[in-house]
Amino acid sequence: MKEFFESFSNREISIIFWTTTIVIVMFFINISASTNLTKAFFAKKLVFIYVSMLLYLGTIIYFLYFIQLWEISLFKDFIIWLLTSAFVMLLNFNNLKSINDFKNILLKILTINIVVEFIASNYNFSLLKELILIPVVTFISLLAIVAQQKKSENKQVLILLNGILSYVGIIIFGYVAYKIVVSPEQLFTIKNLKSFLFAPLFTILFIPFVFLIVVYSKYELIFLNINRYNFLDKSRKRQIKFAMMRYGNINLKYLNNAHNITIWRKSELLNEKQVHFYIREEIKNSVTFNGVNYKESADL
Repeated sequence: MKEFFESFSNREISIIFWTTTIVIVMFFINISASTNLTKAFFAKKLVFIYVSMLLYLGTIIYFLYFIQLWEISLFKDFIIWLLTSAFVMLLNFNNLKSINDFKNILLKILTINIVVEFIASNYNFSLLKELILIPVVTFISLLAIVAQQKKSENKQVLILLNGILSYVGIIIFGYVAYKIVVSPEQLFTIKNLKSFLFAPLFTILFIPFVFLIVVYSKYELIFLNINRYNFLDKSRKRQIKFAMMRYGNINLKYLNNAHNITIWRKSELLNEKQVHFYIREEIKNSVTFNGVNYKESADL
């Protein structure tokens, strides 16, 4: 346990402190809204996903421990990754609509920014300096984002804020470069190598789980549409569901088309004598409504 707590850097302690403080303050500012948000976050459907996710990740950790690649200090990296990257991916699964979206996640993992961020995170200032630096830089960054919304009106302010952020970045870069030259052994260790590889490895291993959640959510929407159509009898609904599963499988493009069929082709689902063959052919094509592509009509 001591090794676990000692694995947190001054920057991570600072981020945890300020994040916890802000969350507590926000909770007491609006207790009712915070309570409703907490209830929504722990809805039954989401709790099932959380439990499944923890079982999946727990199995991966056990395997790494079994082959002696896991150590206690990595739990810190796991918790940080879980509360940031993992939950962001999981809670935004509705935005993952094609294989290309998953490819983009992989491309982000392979960017040079990952290396830069890792090196910078291994060289921290004192705890007091980090406690001051984190909120100041965060506040200035938020001001810059707000100023960017009306760039023409806030040109001078934006120049000043970006200048301050650049100055802070240069100081941090200089400090990190100095530390690498003076004590390179602090960076190049087996422990740091494991820490560096942790986030990319777990993100790659987590993608199949998120993919299955996306597939499950698409089937849920498809079946929800089918179930609410009273003009379809139970036997017809079973046929349609079976055909959707057989020909849609886990192909996201086909499942998007299947969902659109249940919205725009209700009459065909009712009247087609061979609904199996109809779905087999139509699920491969983009659905049109009055001759207009569904995606195009949705954008109008």
